Amino acid sequence: MTLTTFPGYGQILSFTTLHSPPKGFSSPLHLALVELQGGAHLFCHGAETRGLRLGTRVAVESIDAVYYFSHLGLADRARLFWRRAGAGREKVSAILRSAIKRLRHPSGTEP
Repeated sequence: MTLTTFPGYGQILSFTTLHSPPKGFSSPLHLALVELQGGAHLFCHGAETRGLRLGTRVAVESIDAVYYFSHLGLADRARLFWRRAGAGREKVSAILRSAIKRLRHPSGTEP
């Protein structure tokens, strides 16, 4: 295997909302299959699916080994991480890590 880096954005291939999610997840649970440039597919959590369409471009973030999708704006990413499970301090930390990552790599790619 070869370690590969992909851009932090992709397009929606499929999405759904679970109103009765599995134990341990809050309701509603928004999920999407996202295709990254280069062909990798990621199954991601999200803040909402309203307004999504097949082919919509979204940002993808990995926080604590879980992939999240959001619209490309900072406000959408902040709202996404605020809704995830965890203490307030963890939520703020996730939002700050996301913002710093986007400031360092505004094109959506990481080294």
